[in-house]
Amino acid sequence: MSETYYGRFYGFDSPPFHITPDPSLLFATETHQQALGAIEYGIAAAKGFIVITGEVGVGKTTVLRVCLDRLEPSTNKIIYLFNPALTIAELYATILEGLDVSLQADHNPADTLRRLQQALLATHEAGTEVVLAVDEAQNMPEQTLESLRILSNLETAKSKLLQIILVGQPELEAALAKHSLRQLAQRVAVRARIKPLTLRQSCRYIRHRSQCAGRIGNPPLFTGPALWYLAVTARGIPRTINICCDNALINGYGHSAQRISLKIARESCRALQLSSPARPLAVVAAAAVVFAGAVVYGGAFLQRFLAAPARAKVLEFAWLHRPPSYKADVAKASAPPTAVTAVLPRAAPTTEPVRTPLAPVMEAANASAPVLPAAVRAAAEASAEDAAAPLPDATLAAAIAARIPAIVPAPAPAQTAADPAAVGPNNRPDPQPVWKWFVRKGDTVYKACSVTYGLCDEQALHAVFAYNPQIKSNGMIRQGEVIIMPQRGGPVRSN
Repeated sequence: MSETYYGRFYGFDSPPFHITPDPSLLFATETHQQALGAIEYGIAAAKGFIVITGEVGVGKTTVLRVCLDRLEPSTNKIIYLFNPALTIAELYATILEGLDVSLQADHNPADTLRRLQQALLATHEAGTEVVLAVDEAQNMPEQTLESLRILSNLETAKSKLLQIILVGQPELEAALAKHSLRQLAQRVAVRARIKPLTLRQSCRYIRHRSQCAGRIGNPPLFTGPALWYLAVTARGIPRTINICCDNALINGYGHSAQRISLKIARESCRALQLSSPARPLAVVAAAAVVFAGAVVYGGAFLQRFLAAPARAKVLEFAWLHRPPSYKADVAKASAPPTAVTAVLPRAAPTTEPVRTPLAPVMEAANASAPVLPAAVRAAAEASAEDAAAPLPDATLAAAIAARIPAIVPAPAPAQTAADPAAVGPNNRPDPQPVWKWFVRKGDTVYKACSVTYGLCDEQALHAVFAYNPQIKSNGMIRQGEVIIMPQRGGPVRSN
């Protein structure tokens, strides 16, 4: 089926996805605009050599024709070479033919170059700029490329007589990088490279071509999944996008489908022996699974998917990463305790302080906290030293049970509403020997302990977890909750 048939069916005024370089259908991305500006600037400033490169099908020829169409015919003479596989003599003869200069049958290369120089000087004196545009320049022989350097030497005291535009694939850059063509590469004053389209630009490109062909209205011609599939399969190459979309429209017309679905697009691409890359499909599939889980199961799915380590994991980490000096105290700690201090043995004094895995976190919290009274700081330092000694598995539960009641002092005298630390959310005195932390947005258990006690150690965490059974094993707290913070003596800071 031709484009005319499905064009009437889908409401197109002209073929939307033909592969001929039509300047009116140019979808100018940032790199296309840079190439347009490079050509226009190189010609206006008479730079001599301009090189534009890019992969196959990214729109190099379309950009070149757009620039050539913008030139004023009265002041510019354009010589377009679509087949650059020419010898030096054929190149000179083609340029002279473009300048309307005839050659004799018995001419030699020297006479040809002299006649070419005279023709270029005459054209320049007439106020006309000669532009030589070479498309697919990567196919030009190396000797012919070198002859272009000789043509660039044809100049006056102020400007070049010939502006040369070389447009080609990345192989052109490799050719200019050769040592034998280093003189030509040094004369290239302006360069630009056109890159393939991104995924978003590819989707916009398909809509742009459809609108330029007269398809304006809702719903869009391509469904979202089909649009994405075609963009990924084409890998950002506009020419491949045109081929895929054209075959998808033919297939859709055969199915009498008002819109191109993912199934139709996949059938068309498989018929062209094109397949989308596996990696982007896998990434999008994984993202879809996570999103579906979040929709079905709500916030609990994301909390478990991104949850912090549970309390048991934290204690296990602290025990596995205990300092070597504590290994000798395991047997002593396993003995029946006679007091609280027997359950948590202190490390023997050493010349260097023992640093636990949590030491950097505690130091950062202490550095950011305001200065506390001496009594409170001394109690906090003593608690931190006790918490630096992890327990063996046999005595861990007994130590927690023994230490948690010890950090709660005896009930203090009744406090009045004048004491800001004892005032609750309803401005009523709180008679219990505890403080309340009202959870705000962004609060964590670590932040509550650090602000309340001046530091967050293992002892404080055990106490908070013991007084707040509503906190789950992942340690997540929600805005609006009230956390009971057992008193450890001395004033505290609240939010």
